[in-house]
Amino acid sequence: MRKNIDFLIINNCPSFYKINLYNELSKRCNIHVIFIGLTNQVVINTDYKKDILFSYELLSEIQIEKRNRFRSIVKLYRIHNQFNYKKIIYGGYNDLEERVLMWFTPKSKNCLQFESSIKESKTSGIASIVKKIILSRFSIALPSGKLQADVFNALNFTGEIIETKGVGLFNKQQSPSFSRQGTVQDFKYLYVGRLISIKNIEFIIKVFNRSGKSLTIVGTGVLETELKKMAHSNIKFIGFVPNNEIANIYLNHDVFLLPSLSEPWGLVVEEAIYYGLPVLVSDAVGSQFDMVIKSNTGIVFSPFSDESLESSMIEIENNYDLYKSNCLNFDSIGRDKEQVEAYIKLLSL
Repeated sequence: MRKNIDFLIINNCPSFYKINLYNELSKRCNIHVIFIGLTNQVVINTDYKKDILFSYELLSEIQIEKRNRFRSIVKLYRIHNQFNYKKIIYGGYNDLEERVLMWFTPKSKNCLQFESSIKESKTSGIASIVKKIILSRFSIALPSGKLQADVFNALNFTGEIIETKGVGLFNKQQSPSFSRQGTVQDFKYLYVGRLISIKNIEFIIKVFNRSGKSLTIVGTGVLETELKKMAHSNIKFIGFVPNNEIANIYLNHDVFLLPSLSEPWGLVVEEAIYYGLPVLVSDAVGSQFDMVIKSNTGIVFSPFSDESLESSMIEIENNYDLYKSNCLNFDSIGRDKEQVEAYIKLLSL
């Protein structure tokens, strides 16, 4: 006998911020989540199973990149047949399992989470034709913000579009109730993320080597050794910091910097703003409109222009109190509630 639930959710991996979101959602409705596998591409807590408060299954215990896709598809289909669901929420369409299953589930129940911005998505040519065919299987789109919703509008999506206001919920461990003391000369800049090419760390190291300003780089990755060799003494590497310890890192810095060449959303931007740090983000960051431009919590710069970054640093330092005040007044808790409500709204459609 099939089990009746509100949402069947398919996601690629049990990242901490998705687990937090689904935990909150499970307090309001009956859900079952299917994770495809594990990966090193996003932060997954080593004891993530203890954090999960909802019904779930993991298709494969191995790295998602090494999974047997045929077996995964078969297993997903069998699990999906165990439920009567009001809506099925696909975490995307990049994984083969999702691309196959969407043809076997009712369009009226199919909902698509979408986290890539209009800047990263091809909306013309052959790519747009393929995407329109895929979107024809969905009645509801769940873009994370405005730039993601723009993709559906550009592709003439005719279904319901509901902005979710984020990609998940980060851990909020301390109240950012302090105010900065000091002078412009001692501003401390911070980067948090993987040390890989797409994050464009070489670019900011070159800029900070010249300026001599303080920069802390948190994270690990394949470029770590190379980047350390490039950096001058004003740039400090502190490696990986567990998610439950990251609050102190934010609270001991002044400005957050994300120079990515490609960044679908950028949850670290949300974290930085919550902890009171004005942000400098590249124009490739998918949350730039919702989290930065709209609320004036920082500045958007070109990740290809030294001058653009340098002038943005001057601007944010000269008007620091304004940007910081906007960060401290940003309603992160309210935004979390909006994110959960976006999914609850599906039950009425």
